[in-house]
Amino acid sequence: MDKVAALRAFVAVAEAGGFSSAARRLEMAASSVVRSVDSLEESLGTVLFNRTTRQVTLSEAGATYYSRTKKLLEDLADADDLDRAQAT
Repeated sequence: MDKVAALRAFVAVAEAGGFSSAARRLEMAASSVVRSVDSLEESLGTVLFNRTTRQVTLSEAGATYYSRTKKLLEDLADADDLDRAQAT
């Protein structure tokens, strides 16, 4: 599992409110997004989303993980930007 890709998929689902919307946002197949989130949940040993046929919402653990993951991905993007700026 590509952990960063799985984290991006997780954040996208949380923000988009569903797997299909997140997949469109990420330009990925919905099944790939589902697999990424499933793998992430399995590796963490917890459920990140409460899923019904009509709705996907963050679980309590998912809400905590989202806030930390969102910050982590923002810091990673900032570091990438800094590296690019220093390379030019």
